[in-house]
Amino acid sequence: MKAYAYSSLVTVGPMLLCMLMVTILQQMLMYLDVSYQERMTFLSAVVYAFVFSLLVTCGFIMVVSRYIADKIYMREYDDIIASLYGVMAICVSIGGVSGAVFYFFSPLDVAFKLSAYLLFVELIVVWLQSAYLSALKDYMRIIRGYLAAVVLTILAAYLFVYVIGLQTGFGMLLAMNVGFFVMIVLSMLHLESYFRKRERNYFDFLRYVKRFPTLLGTGLFCSLGFYIHNFVYWMMSPMQEQVASTYWIASSYDVPAFYASLSILPTMVMFVVSVETAFYEKYRQYYGTILGKGSVLDIKRAKKDMIQTLMQELGFMMEIQLFFTFVSLALGITLLPHIGFSSEQIERFNILVMAGFLYAVMFVIMLLLLYFDDRRGAFLVTVFFVTSTAILTVAMLPLENYGFSFFVSTFLALVAALARLIYFLKNIDYYTYCSQPLIAKELGSEYPRN
Repeated sequence: MKAYAYSSLVTVGPMLLCMLMVTILQQMLMYLDVSYQERMTFLSAVVYAFVFSLLVTCGFIMVVSRYIADKIYMREYDDIIASLYGVMAICVSIGGVSGAVFYFFSPLDVAFKLSAYLLFVELIVVWLQSAYLSALKDYMRIIRGYLAAVVLTILAAYLFVYVIGLQTGFGMLLAMNVGFFVMIVLSMLHLESYFRKRERNYFDFLRYVKRFPTLLGTGLFCSLGFYIHNFVYWMMSPMQEQVASTYWIASSYDVPAFYASLSILPTMVMFVVSVETAFYEKYRQYYGTILGKGSVLDIKRAKKDMIQTLMQELGFMMEIQLFFTFVSLALGITLLPHIGFSSEQIERFNILVMAGFLYAVMFVIMLLLLYFDDRRGAFLVTVFFVTSTAILTVAMLPLENYGFSFFVSTFLALVAALARLIYFLKNIDYYTYCSQPLIAKELGSEYPRN
C-alpha cells in the first residue's frame, strides 16, 4: 500500500492535485449559483492553463528525465538542480511570451487576465518540478507540501470570495494561484535541501536535446495526441463555443473528456510499482550477463526470462486497467446523470474511457521501448498517434460521433506500439550487439561518457 501511495504521489500527484482543485472549485461555483458565463470563463482559463502548460513542458520533461537519470547513475549530482533552473528559464520564456501574446488581445478584465496568465506560468514550473521530485525519497515531505497547497487554495477561495468580496470566478482563480505558488516554493526548498551542491551549468542539459532530439519529439507528440481531438472540436465542430471572446471550447465534450481522463491514472501507478519494478530486475540481469562473464546459454536464458516477465507484467497491467475501466463505466453511468450529464455526454464519456484504456497501454509500451533505448521506435509511434488522431477526428466530424475517432486512433497506435515492441524483442540480439559502433570514439567534453 505504501508503494502504491508513493507511486501515485510521484507519477500523478501534481496532475491529480490540479484536477482535484478544479473539481472542488467548480462545485463551489455551482453551489454559489454563479452565472453560466462566469463559470465557463473560470473553467476555460484553468483548462487552457492546464493543457498548454503541459504541451510547453512535456518534451523537455522527457529530455531532462534522461539527463537526471544519467547524472544520478554517474553520481554527478552537482548539475541536477542547475538544470532545473535552466529548463525553467527556457519553458517559462516560451510559455510566457506565447501567453502574453494570447492575453494581450483578450477583452477580459486586466486583473483576471493577469491571474490566468500567472496560473499558466505556475503550472509550467509545477510540471518541471515534478520530474525532479521523483528523484527524492522524502515522500512524506512531498505529501505535506501538496496537502498544504490544497488546504490553502480552499481557505484562500473562502477569503477572497466571502471576506474580501471579490468576483467569484476571479477569486477562485486567484486562490488557485496561491495554492500552486505555495507548492512551488515548498518543492523548491525541498529540492534545494536535497541537491545541496550546485554548479552553474544551467543549460548543460541542452546537450541532451542535441544528442537525443527524438526524446523531445516523443514527449511532445504523445501529449499533443492526447489533446488534439479537443482542439479540432474547439475550432471545427458544431459543439464549439467562444467564452468571453477569448477562449474556444466545446464544454459538452471537454467535461466528459476530463472525467474520462481520470480512468487512466491507475496504469501510470501500476507501471512504476509492478511492471517497471519486476521487469527491471530481469532487464538488469540480462544486460548484466552480457557485460559480465555469462555464457551464451546464460544470456539466452536471461533474455527468455526478461521477455517472459515483461509480457506477464504487461498483461497483468492490462487486466488491472481493464478492471478500472469497467468500474469507471459503471460509476459514470450511475453518478454522472446526477451532476447534469446528458445521455449524449454519458455516451461520449463511455467511448473516451475505452479510448483511455487503449492510450494507457500504448503509453506504457512506448516507455518500455525507451527502456530498450529504442528512441526511434517510440518517436515513430507517437508521430503516428498524433497524425492519425488529427486526420481521423477531422474526417469523422460529419458523422457527429464525437470521441469515436480518438478511440480508433488510440487502437491503431496501440497496435503499432505493440508491433514495434514485438519486432524489437525478436531482434534484440541485433540491437544489442550490431547497433554498437565498430570503432570506439572519444566523446570529448561534448557528451558524457556513459
